[in-house]
Amino acid sequence: MKVKWMDKETNAEVLNLIKEKKCLLSEIRKRKRRWIGDILRHENMLRTVLEGRMKGKRPRGRKIIKMLDDIMNGTYSQMKRRAEDREEWWRDVMRNLL
Repeated sequence: MKVKWMDKETNAEVLNLIKEKKCLLSEIRKRKRRWIGDILRHENMLRTVLEGRMKGKRPRGRKIIKMLDDIMNGTYSQMKRRAEDREEWWRDVMRNLL
């Protein structure tokens, strides 16, 4: 579209010109899913932390929302199995965004 920065067009106006729909929340979910898939495919300390459990009792109050809660489909073991196959994981990521 060759929009110059001196034209003082907002991002929303430029996206309307090219008929593109950009949603920040869906972009965050997509990037989070891709990152989690990469973590689950490799044996590293971050994966150990994700799978680990804390000892002791949880304090009273509202349930803590974990990073994995909003991207989980089924159980953790099912998500881990899907992440092992990169193509299947990518299809799952894209399917959940639409």
